[in-house]
Amino acid sequence: MTFLSLSFAAFAALVFAAWWGAPAKARPLVLAAANLVFALSLGLHALAALLAVSALSWAAGLWLARSPRKAALAVGCAGCLAPLLAYKYLALAAAALGWPGLFAGLAAPAGISFYTFKAVAYLAEVYKGCLRPEKSALHYFNYTGFFAQLASGPIQAPGSLLPQLAAPPRRFDRALALGGCVRLCWGLFLKKCLADPLAGYQGALAAPAHYYGLSVAWALLAFSLQLYFDFASYSQLAIGLANLLGFETGENFLSPYFSRSIGEFWRRWHISLSAWLRNYIYIPLGGSRRGKARLVLATMATFLVSGAWHGAAGGFLVWGALHGVYLLAGRLTRAARGRVWAALGQGEHSPLRSAVSWAFTLLLVFGAWLFFVTGTLPAARQALAALFSPFPFSVQYLKESITLLGFTPAILVRLGLFTALAALVDWLSRGVGFGAWAAAQRPWVQAALCYVCVFASLFFGAAGALPNIYFAF
Repeated sequence: MTFLSLSFAAFAALVFAAWWGAPAKARPLVLAAANLVFALSLGLHALAALLAVSALSWAAGLWLARSPRKAALAVGCAGCLAPLLAYKYLALAAAALGWPGLFAGLAAPAGISFYTFKAVAYLAEVYKGCLRPEKSALHYFNYTGFFAQLASGPIQAPGSLLPQLAAPPRRFDRALALGGCVRLCWGLFLKKCLADPLAGYQGALAAPAHYYGLSVAWALLAFSLQLYFDFASYSQLAIGLANLLGFETGENFLSPYFSRSIGEFWRRWHISLSAWLRNYIYIPLGGSRRGKARLVLATMATFLVSGAWHGAAGGFLVWGALHGVYLLAGRLTRAARGRVWAALGQGEHSPLRSAVSWAFTLLLVFGAWLFFVTGTLPAARQALAALFSPFPFSVQYLKESITLLGFTPAILVRLGLFTALAALVDWLSRGVGFGAWAAAQRPWVQAALCYVCVFASLFFGAAGALPNIYFAF
């Protein structure tokens, strides 16, 4: 049951009616029932894994309250992470030991990464004394199993979500619900009109030897846009659903492709995961407060963990390592770059400096996505060899490099217009986020945006809906 299916629309409508129709004291039970049904729709093993991680982390939180020691924290976190690590890496370990078929069919339950990270965050906050342990198993299950965030996040912090679940909203907030509806329309547009259509024009990344080198570049651009639109769409839908039930959730994406540095990119991309990595890996390892050696260690370890989480393949590790190197190189050269720009008479926010910094950042990010999408190092090498192969500078070559991927003039115009609309909204909302930007618009602007999104999705959107990319993680 995906967010854009008719079955989910009926499910969400029923949950919405039951939630606001039930007495305030009964609403946690309504939400728990909805969470159970949605988790079960993802498979019995998905429900079993969710219940196991929830029960273990809830019990570990109560234990930590009585015995706040590192050993108790380590045992609780290890128990929560064990299923995730088993699903992701048992097959790889078996292959390394010479039993390649032992766990070959083992598939991770949808959403296991996201509620596991929620559980670890909860235990860490209880251990640090920043959060009181949740005594109600019902409220805690609604935190880990919240259906709007179950499959792909956002990984809302326990200090933000748990208090709202323990004291559900008593009154319907029209402004918050309206914002949620606008988010739903925008998420629908991003998925149906951009993410899913772009998925069909990336053949050059899978078989680069059969395409022009420039075709590989176009395919990489299509994947980079698809990945962002796909995950931003899911985040908008998830936040919109939470808003309709009266819950507030922070932005998960903040116009990341308009960043002027890699550091800024990671403050804007998948914000909930970036915050989790910073709070529970980077800072505990020392961060930037214990000298340069610890800074390098913490940075590289954080991004290698991020890469390993995305997949047990060399391409993901290289992708993570590249971003670690990008950040460290940015820190190392910051002063020198500032002096060069100052010598050229360009201030920090000058148009030329901003444009160059933006273009260079985008080039680095898109280049790293090549390792992410290919997954394995041999596949990445083939794509890189094709990408950097000599090619003629001619209009005919440019045209054929595009048409080989399946693009037609009509498709290019349609995708170009839709991408321009998404880029415009991203640019206008880059400072405050989509939700705050949309809420600040006049009612007719909000209505017009919703009509455009729904109309475009119905008449120009992809038929059906592909699984979200981050379901795999």
